[in-house]
Amino acid sequence: MNLEVFLDLSTLNMKIYEFTRILGILLDNAIEAAEQCREKEIHVILRKDPKVNRQLLIVENTYTNKDVDTEKIFEKGYTSKETEDKKKHGLGLWEVRKILRKNDNLNLFTHKDSEFFKQQLEIYPNIAS
Repeated sequence: MNLEVFLDLSTLNMKIYEFTRILGILLDNAIEAAEQCREKEIHVILRKDPKVNRQLLIVENTYTNKDVDTEKIFEKGYTSKETEDKKKHGLGLWEVRKILRKNDNLNLFTHKDSEFFKQQLEIYPNIAS
């Protein structure tokens, strides 16, 4: 696991509870996906992007399921994991989507290529009312 932090978390433009909830879900998914791979790699990057005035959380990991549907993974109850009990599976990214929907200053982009599955959370300044 590679962790790069170039961001003062006390200046985060979102509620720390929601940030840690999203981070936990993305890391949990990254760990579960990477452990299935021959090359187990996870990169976590927290940094500012001053050109666009945003903060970024990027989680990328190796993965084996190259056919994963990057839209369907956000549906409640959807899981690509082979499990015997599906009680607690398929809710993580659905929870992330719920947090994103109630915050106008957050975007999440999900990409995949032949090596890495990548999720990028963009956090923009809150617009004062």
